[in-house]
Amino acid sequence: MSVGLASKGFEVFVSCESSFFRLHPYSTYKNVNIVFFPIINSVRVLGEFIYDTLAIIWASLKVDIIYMLGYASVTSLIIPKLLGKVVIVNVDGLEWKRKKFHPILQFILKGFEKITTRIANYVVVDSYNIGDYYKKTYNITPIYIPNGVRKIDPFPSISDKFNLNDGEYYLVVARLEPENNIDLIIKGFIESKSSKKLIIVGGTKKTDYIKDLFKITRDEGNILFVGGIYDKKLLMTLRFYCFAYIHGHEVGGTNPSLLEALSNRNVTLAYDVSYNREVAKDSALYFKTSGDLASSINKLESSPGLYEQMKKSAFSNYLENYEVSNMVVSFERLLKIII
Repeated sequence: MSVGLASKGFEVFVSCESSFFRLHPYSTYKNVNIVFFPIINSVRVLGEFIYDTLAIIWASLKVDIIYMLGYASVTSLIIPKLLGKVVIVNVDGLEWKRKKFHPILQFILKGFEKITTRIANYVVVDSYNIGDYYKKTYNITPIYIPNGVRKIDPFPSISDKFNLNDGEYYLVVARLEPENNIDLIIKGFIESKSSKKLIIVGGTKKTDYIKDLFKITRDEGNILFVGGIYDKKLLMTLRFYCFAYIHGHEVGGTNPSLLEALSNRNVTLAYDVSYNREVAKDSALYFKTSGDLASSINKLESSPGLYEQMKKSAFSNYLENYEVSNMVVSFERLLKIII
């Protein structure tokens, strides 16, 4: 979106993470100004807060409109508010619902959510369902701006990069965390008795949850954890050649991973929550249990007509609703109201 806004004549600054203080913290990319601020990974959550605060202090002195993604550091937005700046917050999903967080942290995040509605001049949502939640809970009317992704062409072959064949594997791309239901997906895939492979992309830091996942798959030779993949073209290649994408996310609004699946014409098997139904529409089959997923896998593999129809629907949905230009146009409309 930043590149799109810059191409329309807006002066855009984007804060980026740096592992240390830079003597020359400025750069540019396609007319977008990039400013680097240090993040101290050794202090974990505090490091993120320090990074956000430094970026907000700098922006408060430099720009007229501040756009924050997420509300974990919302208290620091008091600074630009006092300086008369316009503050926009994209609240993303319902962060306090994440199962990985301790109840105390969930309580704090719920408080930050409420504070956001008091501090922000404009609350932005990328999901109508999230917007409805804010209307009912806080009696405000958020601004809907769709999330969007750019289509990236894949490498010519998947076999050149992985020991896989075109259309012979299901794909999961997610953080390996409880709210993404990786355990349920694995169990459903095993129950389906599919002869295809299940490829799971995501960092495999040794948490208790990930250890349990490895136990479940110990005797399953066709389930492979490939770790995190941060080369965008390589990841898109994995997406492009998969038989279907399995999306287990149950918390959040319009998830970029699901949009990338649509952009690659992926048939999707999605966890049945309102956010996923809003995005994937009829290009997905939905599941709530491992049995549901197993049935959907078997249905896809035995229904070539349905499969091809869903592939076409996925790409049409992407072009109409989630191609990145849609997001740029919507955000430009908001900026023109403000300016």
